[in-house]
Amino acid sequence: MGTSTYLVLVAAVCALLFLNGCSSTQPDTSLETTGKPTVSIPEALPLTESRKQSAYRSAKHRSTYAKRTWVAQARPQAYRRVAVTPRLQRAIYIPSVSNDYSLDQDFDTWSRVFRHFQLADYSGNPRVQQFIRSYAQNPRNLSILSARASVFLHMIIEEVTRRSMPAEVALLPFVESGFDADVFSSAGAAGLWQFIPSTGRNYGLKQTSDYDARMDPFAATGAALNYLQKLHRQFNGDWLLAFAAYNCGETCVSRAVVQAQQAGLQPTFWNLSLPQETMNYVPRLLAFKELIGRSEYYGIRLTATPNSARLAQMRINKPVDLRLAAMQAGLPANRLIELNPCFRTGITTPEHSNRIILPREYANHIAQIIRVMPAAYTQVSYLPRNRSSYGS
Repeated sequence: MGTSTYLVLVAAVCALLFLNGCSSTQPDTSLETTGKPTVSIPEALPLTESRKQSAYRSAKHRSTYAKRTWVAQARPQAYRRVAVTPRLQRAIYIPSVSNDYSLDQDFDTWSRVFRHFQLADYSGNPRVQQFIRSYAQNPRNLSILSARASVFLHMIIEEVTRRSMPAEVALLPFVESGFDADVFSSAGAAGLWQFIPSTGRNYGLKQTSDYDARMDPFAATGAALNYLQKLHRQFNGDWLLAFAAYNCGETCVSRAVVQAQQAGLQPTFWNLSLPQETMNYVPRLLAFKELIGRSEYYGIRLTATPNSARLAQMRINKPVDLRLAAMQAGLPANRLIELNPCFRTGITTPEHSNRIILPREYANHIAQIIRVMPAAYTQVSYLPRNRSSYGS
């Protein structure tokens, strides 16, 4: 073999060895995988949260908020429906057997109401002063009203404070019904909160010939507070406008607000042109706030009302003659009828409502009597009809 041929073979062998060595070497990709962070799917999508909103949120909560915003953007129609649908709440008033309330048992319910007043003091307003002077002339009548109110006051203030509403709301039945659960107005409004039939039905208060939930103190309280919360939102947090709308309707107040604005006036209650009844309605409530809140000054004797439940509820699955049950329990014959005027014949109707209201101190005794009572099928009305509403 010649020298040139040998050199060619050696060069070929070296080239093959070099190529084989290069193909067996694995690339180092560790720097490439750690040099750029992985981005999660929600963060990679466009979000609707603004920079200003983000600035107010801590880093601890941003990932959760971003995820919720992404879901909202992915399903905007469903999100909007949930956001604007009003939530109707039931009145939750289930007294605890342990008597563990938000305030001491020695604390009077009236004082509890006064401590939770939130509205401004309008007692110096001439329109309010007119009713203060008028009502203060007969403090005995206000004492009688306070006795009637004491039956339902704890139940109402419990629900009002649970919803963080001003305690002035708890005084509204003074104006509406004089705290009489069994009362009708000439316009057909009924119960503690004086619901007209259509509004009552809109807020879940069933009405038949022998049952009217507008006169169920528990159900009507929940419905009234739902309605007032809705009006409060509608009128941008103005409680006086919400009270006015509760009396004459939101359309009436909305129209008056527009008229005031067109006249260059601030759309407060005091500047609105409303029906005379409504013009008096809000000042009357504010007058009751002043009179009841300063009862000693005006010589009004408020009925002692400890900060504890006076009422309880019992579920029943049969028609019960409430008058007979009260008599067998040793109570005044009309006691259970007065607490349950929603049963218009004095006999319960389980097909419409499977619960009754009882005086809490006698609840166990009454419950034992009702359990052994036979079902009552004779529909004899014990209740007076078409009584006039207080103050109408």
